[in-house]
Amino acid sequence: MKSSFTKALTFLACTSLAPGADLVSSGDWAKSINATDLVAGAGSDLPAQFESVSGVTTLTISNAPGAWTLRTRVGGSGGHGSVTVYIKRTSGGSGSGSISGGTAYQALTGSDAELFSGTEARSNIALQYKITGLSSRVSPASYLSSIFFTVQ
Repeated sequence: MKSSFTKALTFLACTSLAPGADLVSSGDWAKSINATDLVAGAGSDLPAQFESVSGVTTLTISNAPGAWTLRTRVGGSGGHGSVTVYIKRTSGGSGSGSISGGTAYQALTGSDAELFSGTEARSNIALQYKITGLSSRVSPASYLSSIFFTVQ
């Protein structure tokens, strides 16, 4: 009998608004993992990590009078305990303000953590995701995680 090996990971970008600033996120990442992802074919394991393309999610922060901080966390109960989701900023976007930090991968947890900070309006800030901890020993299923962003 032929065994089916499929995993699907989906990340949804969600936003939360702080008074005085508007935050819009656009994009998500869905990764289907199957036998073609095995490192050396049948009987081998998966790569140590999977990365999305740069800019898979973009953020726009507007109506921000002055300095702000972007915080992020992972939510949902559809993940697997051995899997870690990482996020980083891959561009500063454009706009009248400035942006700093967040260019190295940061592991997401269920608690808000600062990803980067800036001033005034910025649009098309590109983000990238990475996942680790998947292996052929993780039960094939669909795992869903939501990523939440907050501007403070």
